[in-house]
Amino acid sequence: MRGAPNRNEMPRVLSGKINILRSFILPKTGFLDKTLSAVASVAGQSLFSEVYAHRRGFLQSLDVRIKLLSFLFILVVVSFLNSPQTLWLLYGLSLVLAICSRVSLVHFLKRVWLFVPLFSAAIVLPALLNIITPGDPIWVLIRLNQIYTWGPYTIPAEIAITRQGLWGAITFVSRVAASVSFAVLFTLTTRWGDVFSGLRALFVPRVFVMTLSMTERYLFIFLRLIEDMYRARKSRTIRPLSAAMERNWTASRIGVTFKKSLDMSEDIYNAMLSRGFHGEFRTVGRFRTNLIDYMWLMTVICFGGILILSERSFFHW
Repeated sequence: MRGAPNRNEMPRVLSGKINILRSFILPKTGFLDKTLSAVASVAGQSLFSEVYAHRRGFLQSLDVRIKLLSFLFILVVVSFLNSPQTLWLLYGLSLVLAICSRVSLVHFLKRVWLFVPLFSAAIVLPALLNIITPGDPIWVLIRLNQIYTWGPYTIPAEIAITRQGLWGAITFVSRVAASVSFAVLFTLTTRWGDVFSGLRALFVPRVFVMTLSMTERYLFIFLRLIEDMYRARKSRTIRPLSAAMERNWTASRIGVTFKKSLDMSEDIYNAMLSRGFHGEFRTVGRFRTNLIDYMWLMTVICFGGILILSERSFFHW
């Protein structure tokens, strides 16, 4: 006669069956999860940036045309400056403007310094060495037995970081940091609809403005379309597929998305023509320029001119 089953063995049996079912019903879909999280992250960052554009801050109160001209002038001034001290002064000014515009410094610094190292590292690191930038060595990295020559290229016996290369790298990183900070500050404090209207008011060709506007508008639609496709795929996945099948499915979705974009562009253009579109965007808002806008523009022009002249030794601070 068989004895009663041990109560302690039942959970182990059930847990084993549950683990087997979990391997079939709940597969590890890391690829799909990462894609969904990336799409949601892009949409979330864009919506979060719009929150700053609707706040009551200094840059948000400026006329978008004045803001466009002033920030373009600042970027031109940054390209003319060669002193890291002056460039970091402009970077500090961007932080002050971010605070006055009620932009979170943590979010602002993340947006700036996430891009600067990735962009500048590939250019700055080789330029530090005497292979690219000859000069006075300050730190020898590698010592070779002899000098190697391949055509017009020469590798010295000592590969070192030069003083001229280090100074050029510091200047380059400072210029990129200042430029990116003002570009990010402009995008955070300005609605995209106002940007396009301001570009059109400054006589930018309407074909260019319309292309940018349609791209920005329907980018989120295709992000939602991609998210729906991956979510539908994940909800119907029972067993994990091989890497080859994953690649084939991804390639097919790229083709489907491209076909949908072509069909949607044709439908949108026909809908615009049927509603009386003749190539010109009509905006509801009207631009209003006041005394603060002109004072800001004149301040930027004078301050930028002083910085450029100071580096040309006209003024000595």
